[in-house]
Amino acid sequence: MKSWLERAVLRRARADLDSGMPVPRQDRLRVVHLVSTLNMGGLEKVVYDLVRCRDANAIDVRVLCLGEIGALADDFCELGISVESVGTLGKGILLSAAAVARRLRTWPVDILHTHNPAPHIVGSLACCMLRSRVRLIHTKHGRNYPKDRRKIFYNRLAASLTDVIACVSRDAADVVLEIERVRREKVQVVHNGIDLSRFSAGAVLPRTDRPCGIHVARLIYPTKDQRSLLQAVRLVVDQVPTFRFLVVGDGPYRAELEQLRATLQLTENVELLGHRTDVSQLLAQSDFFVLSSLYEGLSLTLLEAAATGLPIVATRVGGNPEVVEHGVNGLLVPPKDPVKLAEAMVQLIRQPLQAGDMGRAGRAKMVEQFDLRRTVAKYETLYRQLAANSRGPRTLPVLTPNRDLIP
Repeated sequence: MKSWLERAVLRRARADLDSGMPVPRQDRLRVVHLVSTLNMGGLEKVVYDLVRCRDANAIDVRVLCLGEIGALADDFCELGISVESVGTLGKGILLSAAAVARRLRTWPVDILHTHNPAPHIVGSLACCMLRSRVRLIHTKHGRNYPKDRRKIFYNRLAASLTDVIACVSRDAADVVLEIERVRREKVQVVHNGIDLSRFSAGAVLPRTDRPCGIHVARLIYPTKDQRSLLQAVRLVVDQVPTFRFLVVGDGPYRAELEQLRATLQLTENVELLGHRTDVSQLLAQSDFFVLSSLYEGLSLTLLEAAATGLPIVATRVGGNPEVVEHGVNGLLVPPKDPVKLAEAMVQLIRQPLQAGDMGRAGRAKMVEQFDLRRTVAKYETLYRQLAANSRGPRTLPVLTPNRDLIP
């Protein structure tokens, strides 16, 4: 005769099987990633890599979206990962939190891992509503509006309910500590990592007679500031008429960028390639990589370019200086400065030996510091530590906006 508990477990397992959902093994940690969507982007790639490279014998994973699931859904499904949406993005924090709490109540969950501000706020409130011992870890992928006092307040509220804030760069950690005033013991720096096997410096293809630069990013303005980038390319072409530049990526700024390319008379020099699945091959065919961002967390494409052995020109913002050491594996320039951006590109074109040394230094730095396996191992260590340290249910803290938000 089975006990009532055994019967309840069997009923739940049968329900999961009937719904087509994988049944988590009881000896694994149960982790749910909470995101806004799974559309193309750096954050979504980070989540995908964490899921793909996890220790499957030790960790069960599900992904929950606040909004539409997005373009990467099939990639997760191919891994056998359950992906669902509560469909509440933009419909209010409390409504979203209640929907997430209802969903988590039906799943056995040890760790809730949130990404970016909206899922963080919603996830932290959902854990309060559950009044359970679910551990909460949040990855801060960038600076997240450090001058918006209202958003700082909400970030502080969520952080007060969170066990660990994992920042992708020291720059992001500085915002958490100095502006959002999160307790230091909660804050960890966990750099993004990449799968180095996909980006081999030894596989660089023979160059053509035309020097070639490349930029890979979402076409969004002002964040990536492709306007300054094309203005800089115009200055480079004035000095090196054969210069060729590849812009890889898509986004809402594409039409404006095409018009700007025509205005600057760069149709013969700049190729707007849109979204591509062969980025590693395009990097291998280029001479250097350029990132013109005004704001940045820790760019995966920057890491991929360095892993390919490309010297880098990047703006001195966000986590870029943690990847690019000026004069060693690339050149750092001020943001929104087309002249300095162009000067750095021309320097790499005219000093190929120096550029080659920078590329090799960049590859070595990726192997030493930014291997994806290291990143995944750090997160899994955090999961285990959190699961081992139980605590009582979360309660909402008292925060006074006018007092607590003064820097």
